[in-house]
Amino acid sequence: MRREDSSTSTEDDSEEQSLLSLAEQPFSAKIRDARYLTFLFIGIGLLWPWNCILGASQYFKHDVFLDGTIWSKIFASSMMTVSTVSSTMFNIWLARRQHSYSERVVKGLMWEVVVFVVLGVLTLMKSWISLSILFLSIMALVAISSLATAMTQNGVMAVANVYGAEFSQAVMVGQAVAGVLPSIVLFVISFLGDPSKQSTSGILMYFLTTAAVSIISIVLYRVNQIGTKVIATVPGMSAKSSVPFKVLYGKLKYLVLSIFTSFVVTLIFPVFASSVLVKGLPLANSEYIPFVFTMWNLGDLYGRVIADWPKFRSPKFTPHKTFVYSVMRVLFVPLFFYFSRDTPSSFPILQDLLYILLQFLFGLTNGHVISISFMKVPEVLSGDIEREAAGGFTNIFVSAGLTLGSVFSYGWVFLMDAFSRAQA
Repeated sequence: MRREDSSTSTEDDSEEQSLLSLAEQPFSAKIRDARYLTFLFIGIGLLWPWNCILGASQYFKHDVFLDGTIWSKIFASSMMTVSTVSSTMFNIWLARRQHSYSERVVKGLMWEVVVFVVLGVLTLMKSWISLSILFLSIMALVAISSLATAMTQNGVMAVANVYGAEFSQAVMVGQAVAGVLPSIVLFVISFLGDPSKQSTSGILMYFLTTAAVSIISIVLYRVNQIGTKVIATVPGMSAKSSVPFKVLYGKLKYLVLSIFTSFVVTLIFPVFASSVLVKGLPLANSEYIPFVFTMWNLGDLYGRVIADWPKFRSPKFTPHKTFVYSVMRVLFVPLFFYFSRDTPSSFPILQDLLYILLQFLFGLTNGHVISISFMKVPEVLSGDIEREAAGGFTNIFVSAGLTLGSVFSYGWVFLMDAFSRAQA
């Protein structure tokens, strides 16, 4: 028995040293680590389905629901409402059931595969189904996809917290990659043709690619045996093993408020990115707007990568400082209003470049705050049980921030319209 204990202890020490050495390596070296790459790919799989649905929204409105119908008019708002509300409610439900985290990762990804295969079938059969049934079916699939994403994120953040801060960063970077790739594709398409004209075959490939990303994530997760390090808790475990929300909030208060605040503030960016038009650069608005979205996403990705720099990992960069950092991002808002003015400029090209830089920095600070917050979560907790429970707890603030931010976006639209009329 002593030999077995000694062997287990030696393996644990070896793994801990491996994790410490990984934390000290540059990003280019980290992505060659099979475990880090797995978490990064799952991060891609978390955001890719939502980006896929967003990318296909114009197709649904134009080709499926035929523009002028009521179903076309309410599609975007209904999709956002169904997604955010279902995600928030499910995250709260999952956070209270502190078990089976590893299984949640795989189950969530498997449901994404089902959703997008069914969406592909509906795309092929759209002419045989009434618009009302199609609308309800698609909304149901949006809800299931949202629940699946919440399940996967709940599980993978719990597992990442146990592995260490660098693996939380891997998930964050993966999500940013999933944001960058579609925006780059959309930007390239804007030069090749009208991005609003999407073929059925193209959309079908889009859906099947999303299913493929989820399948690859499952294979990597299984092959690299990522879930074996998680505590094998099961439904009906003792109350002592369940961590109350009050305890988690007491330890994570500034970090979860940083996450919440960052998402609330960040959702102002699509309002301006889709409305501020080119003034001097030799680009059409159909090219300029996708380029702005791409720059924001590139900033977001870069912010998540540099969150691993020693100065941000240092204990001196406290959770309280992270929260102050997230609140300070509000200062971007008046700058966005300044660049939304329609008044003539003496240096229109310079104004366009400064606005693009502003969007890049806004994306950078978003990715930076979010990654720093998630990376510090396992560091302020004691024991793997708390770290696992924190995976679901932090996701509640992600969903709540996105929900409140989406509600506030309507107010930003109104204020922007009022500001434009005042300038006229």
